[in-house]
Amino acid sequence: MDALEAIRLRRSVRRYTDRPVADEDIDELLRLALLAPTGGMSQSWGIIVVRDPETRAALADIVMRGGAEYFAMMRPPKEGATPEEHREWAAGYAQQALGTYPQVPVWIVGLLVPRDLFPEDQRGRERDADMVSVGFMMENIFVAARAKGLGTVPTVFQWFCEDEFRALLGIPEPIEVPLLTPLGYPEEFPTGLPPALQKARRPWRTLVHDDRWGNPRQEAARA
Repeated sequence: MDALEAIRLRRSVRRYTDRPVADEDIDELLRLALLAPTGGMSQSWGIIVVRDPETRAALADIVMRGGAEYFAMMRPPKEGATPEEHREWAAGYAQQALGTYPQVPVWIVGLLVPRDLFPEDQRGRERDADMVSVGFMMENIFVAARAKGLGTVPTVFQWFCEDEFRALLGIPEPIEVPLLTPLGYPEEFPTGLPPALQKARRPWRTLVHDDRWGNPRQEAARA
């Protein structure tokens, strides 16, 4: 599978088998990840590869509990539901959506490791640039994993249990954890978006502007 096809076919995978991922495949993904662009070759990033069974189980539990917090925040409660009932619904939804996470064989944790190369009054801009670089790094993993038949999904649910997550992996301040991903073989690859999300997808031409903001991208001339 070439890179263009891997980009077209990449989907967020939330249902995994417990099939092991070969060390050689993990190492190749990591090498490809670190070929991502980074401003001034600052390389203000790091990766934690989690394979220890006990740590994986604890990490999956944190992510699933964080997912329940996220779903409770982002999904409106059913009419008449109490806050407690809504939280119970969110926990059940997280279990349904993420229930195979405890058997994921590998977790890849992307880190922002500040280098403090900019002048002190520009550190906010440096952090923004570093955050983008971490995103580039993780995207390399997402695309390369798909080319190898492996599933991933950008995950930020650890934000809702940050102190516990940091303690589990021994991550000190000021290192940040913008995102992580499970890595494994999917029960099946999604072939498209669920109907509700498909309806929400905005036409790409409404998101692209020619030359300046507010000038929608025009249809390419056909020969």
